[in-house]
Order: sequence, then structure tokens, then C-alpha cells
Amino acid sequence: MNSSWFGKALAVLVAAAFILTLAFTFVAESITQVVCGARPEANSLFSGLILTVTGDPAQYRLAGCALPVWQIRVAGLVAVLLLVGLGVAVYVLYRRYRESDRAFIADLRTRPGFAPASEIRQHLSARAVLRRARQLRPDLERPKPTDVGWRVGRSRGHDVFVSIEDSVALEGPPRSGKGYRVLISAILDWSGPLITTSTTNDNLTATMHMRQHRGQTHVFDPQGLSGIRHPLRVSPLAGCEDPLVAMQRGNAIITGTALGASTTNGEWAQASGVVLGRLLHAAAVGDRTIEDIYDWGSSPALARTAVDVLRSDGAPGWGDNLEATISGDEKLVSSIWFGVQGAVAPLAVPQIRAALMPGRGDPVFDPKEFLDAANTLYLIGSSSGASAMGGFLGALLDDIVEVARVRALASPGSRLAHPLGLILDEIANMFRWGALPRVMADGGGRGICTFVVLQALSQAETAWSRAEADTIWVAATAKVLLGGASHVAHLRDVEALLGSRDARRTERSWDSDQAGHHTSERKERLPLMSVDEIRRMPQTLGLLAYRNRRGVLLDLAGWDERRDAREIQHGKRHTEQQQQAVFTAPPQPQIADPVEQAEAVSDE
Repeated sequence: MNSSWFGKALAVLVAAAFILTLAFTFVAESITQVVCGARPEANSLFSGLILTVTGDPAQYRLAGCALPVWQIRVAGLVAVLLLVGLGVAVYVLYRRYRESDRAFIADLRTRPGFAPASEIRQHLSARAVLRRARQLRPDLERPKPTDVGWRVGRSRGHDVFVSIEDSVALEGPPRSGKGYRVLISAILDWSGPLITTSTTNDNLTATMHMRQHRGQTHVFDPQGLSGIRHPLRVSPLAGCEDPLVAMQRGNAIITGTALGASTTNGEWAQASGVVLGRLLHAAAVGDRTIEDIYDWGSSPALARTAVDVLRSDGAPGWGDNLEATISGDEKLVSSIWFGVQGAVAPLAVPQIRAALMPGRGDPVFDPKEFLDAANTLYLIGSSSGASAMGGFLGALLDDIVEVARVRALASPGSRLAHPLGLILDEIANMFRWGALPRVMADGGGRGICTFVVLQALSQAETAWSRAEADTIWVAATAKVLLGGASHVAHLRDVEALLGSRDARRTERSWDSDQAGHHTSERKERLPLMSVDEIRRMPQTLGLLAYRNRRGVLLDLAGWDERRDAREIQHGKRHTEQQQQAVFTAPPQPQIADPVEQAEAVSDE
């Protein structure tokens, strides 16, 4: 029989009796002092308690005045009610605190197993990332921590940084505060060229004005989701005169489509990529437009025109190969062209077609110039609907990263002088970027720094294969996790990743035969954080699993707590006003021909 409750109850009763005795004594003597003008003399320590309970005035001695018994008893009753109410209130508040996020966080901070302040200071502080600044950013005389590291939060009173050499994976379900608490600050702090993706314009709205102070900003938004008045126009045909570029771009566009995301149709996706690459090459060498790509990709019969172009001006043998594909077995051709038709399907929308046909006077996007300064490219799009632009968004991202990789190999130390930042928010909901697992694994050593954002690891398994999703997760040497996740199997992996802690449990038991109690202490190993504790982390708390270091509890603050929050807010309002003007403006007639469009603008 456990007797611990009996001892606690006895202690509470003794404490309550002592408090009541003091309270009744104080009440009796104070009221008597007010009524009679003199303080009575008590017969014993419990005179106030006895007088209040029994009404016996003999408990006090006072000459020349009768004790105000009924006033004392009423006041005593009121005092009892106040004390009981106070006790109940304290108990309720204590219970609420024990069940609150504050108590949960306080308990986590006291657990042995999380990285202490000394470890954070040595390996994850601003000073720690600056130690490698001479190697990572030799062009800077006085680098700042954000020039050579990603800031992911605070812990133990220190800002927590991970090196830009580290690939970062941020995992958090929808509405967990990823953008507000982490991504917007990461976009604002990045000091080099930056590419960031999103299916919404939230990050763009908060950061575009500030990024314009650093360099040029470009918004590639063929679907018109951002509300930017003059988004970037990029031709998929640029550079496709080179057969290698054409093949790479064709494969990249197909990889970003639904067929490319399928794990069971890889051979058809590859064949479709080859055909689309040849069509792109034909359009480039034949001085054609994206409209011709749409026509050729929509029907194998119409693609015979591309065969003639390739035979006269294209790479040797490409025309004959495309002719052989078109003239092959009808079922085989239908399966191959299914992927090509899906890739060109968004081009049926005039707005999207115009976004891929730069006109006269439109700025030409040059990846090499983009990498020379702290320029910014926002890729905005959606993977749903007939106007899904994932393939073309992925092709543009692929082109820039490939240029960056070639430049890095030609640079001292095989590293970019100006590291390229890739903050890939919602990328799994936009397109399947086939190069992501490779870039996550080796991009950091080339100065291509990746920060991928996922709602769940299963989301990556849907967009990529299971093996590729595992590669992405393993290659992320810095893993930041937010609360609210519900995939139990993955949370168990995180639980194992964080490790365990030693805990001691004291047990007391009552032995009726020997009329005494026994105390025993047991040592056990418990998870540092259990599955349900990881799930219920509040939005202000995050976890960092970094390389071979112990887990770090992160304090996450919103961007509105930054020192430059007022300037950010001003820029955000400015951008929002521009977006509202665009979204509320009456639709303009679509002009398919870029030459006619340029003439219409000049006439205005």
C-alpha cells in the first residue's frame, strides 16, 4: 500500500490548521481593537479559532468592553471563504500551469541530453560559423554571421547558426509558422544571389522590398499568382541551339510534370524528355517560338514540321531519329506523346504562353549576371490545374544551378565566390526537381546552399521516390523540426534521432506486517523527447538535429521581432498596395504576339 498520499494529506491539514489559527486570531483581535479601542488578551494560541467556532467570549480577557462576538464570527466566516477561494484559485492556476506550454518548455530545458550553452557556443554560435569565413567567403573583409551561416533560432541565450555548407531541411505542417518564424528571416539575411520558391506570395510580399535594396529582384510567375505588375519573362528556347542544353531542358521540363513525378513511368518520362528536347532544339535553330512548341507537342502529326527543321539546321541525325519515333508503333508513340502533351498543356493559356515569349524591350534574364551579385529570383507557381507550370519552373531553376555548378568548378577551390542560396519553400507542391537530391548531397561544397522546406517527409516521398526522399533527408546535415506533425512512424525516427536520457524514479510502499514503509530508487532510460512531446511542441519552439551534435531546443521568434521590423513592415505594405492594384484591375486583353504587344505598349 502506497503511503505517500497519506503523508501529503496530513501535511496539508496541519498547514491549513495553522493558517486558520493565525487568521482567526488576527480577525478577532483586529475587530476588537476597532470596536473597543483596545486589544484583548488571549487565553491561548487557539483562542481566536475557538471563539470563531463556538462563540465563547471567555477565550479573551478585556476590561470595560464586551467582545463583539457576532462581528468576529461573521468576519471569521468571510476569512474562511476567502482563504478557501484563494486556495482553489491557486490550485486551478497551478494545474493550468502544469498543463501549459510554459511548463512543458521549462521541463524540456531541464532535461539532460539537450545541447548545453557551452556546446552551442563552441559549434553553433555566430563565432563558430565565422571561423570558416575566410574559406567560405574570401571576398569579404569583415563578414557577418549571416554571410556564412543560416540563422535558425536562439537557444540558451545564443543565436544558433549552421554553416552555409550545410544543407538544411525544415519540416513543419501547414500553419506551423515556417514562413513567419524562419523563412522570411532567412530570405532577408541571405547576402548573395538567392532563388526562392513558393506556391503563395506571402514570403515575396514580406521580403521583396528589402531584397531590392541588395540587388535586382525578378519574379517568374506565369500563372499570375503573385500580383506583381511586370513579372519576368523567360524563353525556354534560350540556349537550346546547343543540343546538350536542349536535352537537359527537355528532361527538366518533363521531370517537373505529373509523369516525371511518377515512380512507375520512368521509362516513358525519359522518352518524352528526349522528344521534347529535340522539339526545343528544332524551335531554337529554326527561329520558331513557344507557340510552335505547343503545336508540335500537341500532335505527332504536327511535329513532322520539326523533323524538316532538324534535318536542315539541327544536330546531325536528330531529324531522322524524331521521324523514326513519330513513325513508330502507334501505341508506343501515344505513350511517349502523352508526356509531351502534358508538358506543353499549360501553353494553351495565352497568359502563360506570353510569359514564355519575351518581347522587344523586355529584360533578358542571364543566369551568369544573376550570380554576380545579391540578386533575387522568386519562382511562384502551383502544381494543380491545367495551367500547372512546374516543368518550366523546374527547367529555369535547373539552368541556373547548372551554370552555378560550372562556374564553381572553374573558380578557386571549386567554390562560388558568391554562394547561391536556394530557399525551396513548398517545392514538393510545385514540381519535382530531379536535381534536388544531388544538390543537397554535394552542393554545399560548391557554394550552392540549399534550404528545403517540407510539410512532412512523406510529401517528399510522393514528389520523389522513397530512396530519393531518404537521400534528401540524410543529406540535410541540419534538420529543423516544428511541432504539429502527425506521421507516427517518422516521429519515432525523430525520437530515435534525438537519443535518450537517464531518469531516476523513487517509489515508496507501505508494509502492513512490519508497520513501516520502504523506499526504492530505480534508474531507467527514457527518450529525450517522446513522439507525443515532439508533436505537441508550440509554435515558438523548434528542434535542431545537427550533424553529430546533441539536439538543440530552438526558440523561434517572428520576423516582426527583428531590429529592422519597422522597415520590413513598411516594405510589406508598399508591396501589398501594388498587389491589390493588380488584382483589382480589370483584365487586359491578351496579345499573343510579343511584337504586337511591344508596339501596343509604345503606342500608349
